[in-house]
Amino acid sequence: MPEELFTALKEVDFTDKTIRVFTTHEGSGLGNVINDAKRICVGANVDSNGLAIKGSSVGSARSKVENWI
Repeated sequence: MPEELFTALKEVDFTDKTIRVFTTHEGSGLGNVINDAKRICVGANVDSNGLAIKGSSVGSARSKVENWI
């Protein structure tokens, strides 16, 4: 995740909130995004079932996103 996102997330009160992580990538999958969210989003319930979509496949990922939601 970009450093700017880390900074922005540290400012938010996530108490009793649920976070479902999704990202695009070009080969790294979810990488460390879920662990980063758990570390930074203090008080949140971070769902470990994230969604990673390859950037070059975004145009055809609608059903994958709908099934995940």
